Amino acid sequence: MPERAVPLDAIVFDLLFTLVHPGAYPGGTGRTGWLARTLGVDAADVATRWDAFEPALEAGRAGAAADGLAPELAWVRAVAADLGSPVTDADLSRIDADWDLTRREALLAPPPSTTETLVALRQRGLHLGVLSNTHALELRAWDRCPLAPLFDAVAFSHEIGVCKPDPAAYARILDRLGVSAASAAYVGDGGSNELDGARAAGFGLVVLAEEAPARLAPHDLPRLRAQADTSVGSLPDLVPLLDP
Repeated sequence: MPERAVPLDAIVFDLLFTLVHPGAYPGGTGRTGWLARTLGVDAADVATRWDAFEPALEAGRAGAAADGLAPELAWVRAVAADLGSPVTDADLSRIDADWDLTRREALLAPPPSTTETLVALRQRGLHLGVLSNTHALELRAWDRCPLAPLFDAVAFSHEIGVCKPDPAAYARILDRLGVSAASAAYVGDGGSNELDGARAAGFGLVVLAEEAPARLAPHDLPRLRAQADTSVGSLPDLVPLLDP
């Protein structure tokens, strides 16, 4: 681990697949696979359309439909119609209810080790923040998450209008924490080039949380490790790492 020029005052965490670990949707796939089965359309078509839509959604640029339907559900309705499988209001209500299924399950029952790690870091006087690329329906359970009270500040991309690795995203959470980048550590699983972004933003320490990539994409670990100053196999390993 590199020597830091200044002591750490804060740690900024990624949320999904770093602090909590969502599982699969019914059928053992991700959200787009579940949607495709629900709509009776081709999964590859849905995935391609989702990849094109998600950046605007996460950056808060996708507005609600004229009838007030949430942007996520308005997108589902449009995609279903375009693919020849229109949905009813009842269909949309069912999709709405389970849109955040895996995120909700993960947020409402976080790993005990995550809670213990955050408590230990707070006891060391560190301020804690969350910076996450996400959207409104995905995080409906955040306010009920046992982890939420442990953070001093959060910045969700759809709410701040910018996504990692844009420097403005990191600046927003640092401003909310009231700390400089040099006096903060960034911890994440490496998605969305967040580690490179944190380095460019000047974080005093950039840490790869290896648990998710080691399980889901082990071939990607060398690349992700190269983007970080150091890595941890599990979150509890952060505590001794950050001790003076």
